[in-house]
Amino acid sequence: MYGNTQITDKDIMMNVLGNYKLAIEMLSHAAVESANESIRREYINILNSAFEDQKSVWNSVNQRGWYPVKPAQPQDIQEARNKFRQPVGMM
Repeated sequence: MYGNTQITDKDIMMNVLGNYKLAIEMLSHAAVESANESIRREYINILNSAFEDQKSVWNSVNQRGWYPVKPAQPQDIQEARNKFRQPVGMM
């Protein structure tokens, strides 16, 4: 049975999406931990590029119906804004 397993396009795309998520977490951590400003800036630049690439992959996955999400309600958006506007340590 194990040898008959077929890897689908969905499997590949979801794996790529998961890898981007992991890379973004790692780059974010690296940027936060960087004492050297030049290196920190470079991590942030790479991180921003990874965000763009991840969004592109996510759009492809979502358009194929492989990652459906419900639209956010206005009150949910406002709650998120309020939550992340609080000073660090107050969440």
